[in-house]
Amino acid sequence: MRTIRIAITHTAATIHPIHALVCEHPDVHRELLLYFSLSDGYETAINYLEGDPDVYERALQDLEIDEYEVYPDGEDGCYSYLRDELDDYNKSLATAFRRDELAVVPPVEYLPDRRLLLTLVTTADEFQKITEEIPAEVSIDVLSIDSAPRAAGSTLTSTQRRAIETAWELGYYEIPRTADLEAVAAELDSAVSSVSDLLRRAHANLVAAELGVGD
Repeated sequence: MRTIRIAITHTAATIHPIHALVCEHPDVHRELLLYFSLSDGYETAINYLEGDPDVYERALQDLEIDEYEVYPDGEDGCYSYLRDELDDYNKSLATAFRRDELAVVPPVEYLPDRRLLLTLVTTADEFQKITEEIPAEVSIDVLSIDSAPRAAGSTLTSTQRRAIETAWELGYYEIPRTADLEAVAAELDSAVSSVSDLLRRAHANLVAAELGVGD
């Protein structure tokens, strides 16, 4: 088994409208899919959105998503519960990833350039089958290949834990905050974008552990 980090690049026609919001609206920056399940053509998902919760909820209303709830996380983020029927294209994409020898490790990340970033744990043979079965309209790029994932019970990587601890010590989690993301990045001698990614992944892992999902 190997851990494979990939990017799937959608077109304007293939990306789901709610995920396209990240690409099209200036007040929505990134979306993390923390948990999802597929059954009878319907997707049930728990997400975290970086951006204006009101903009996101209005989009859900306009798109007539079958079921949803939005839980604001301050003024610049929110969690959401969504259940909606997939169109034929997204059903075929989801089918390519529904196999016994495959685990999708959350979070799945949607970026403004229409890329979908996800981590798979699978065999080389099964990954080859996935690349052959995904719809031709999208492209797939391998970002990294690593050894088998961490043992169960280790919620955070050492790098994520260090980022969380540094942010805590500096006051990033105080209300109101006494340190911003730039201060945490400076302390860690790392780029702001890299630290933001580390913290979001750590938060997603902690949420998944608390909810008992994703493993």
